[in-house]
Amino acid sequence: MILLLCAVIMQVHASEDTQKEKIALIQPIEQHAIIYGEGERKIYVFVDPKCPHSRDFITMINENAKMRGIYRYYIFFYELKRFHSHNLIATLYASSSPLQRTLEVMVGGKEIVTDTRIEPKIEAKIDDIARVADTIGISKRPYLIILKENK
Repeated sequence: MILLLCAVIMQVHASEDTQKEKIALIQPIEQHAIIYGEGERKIYVFVDPKCPHSRDFITMINENAKMRGIYRYYIFFYELKRFHSHNLIATLYASSSPLQRTLEVMVGGKEIVTDTRIEPKIEAKIDDIARVADTIGISKRPYLIILKENK
């Protein structure tokens, strides 16, 4: 788990200007995020709910109360095409409790019935996130953007 986290953090290390550009792109979609944790520091996380590495990362957060106390994770679903997770993503976003449903699926391994009819509002949310992720150039999951502390 720690090696995975280290690899992901190294993957998203960027110059301060690049980080500011990414944050400026993410801010308009921030309301689409599933928020997990109560910490002061923000971490933006792009995951695919069927990706084993994404599942490992969400499991690590779930099992570590200290991490959730320090950080507030803004989780965005962004499909890796090989997993064909679009309908699952839509079902998770449409849930009455998206965080709980996400944990059931990604941590608990629960299989859920996915809806093939996706509401236009949910489809727009998925498209907005994909557009930002494509602009940033996200190709791996999980992908983290860790905000630097304000000093």
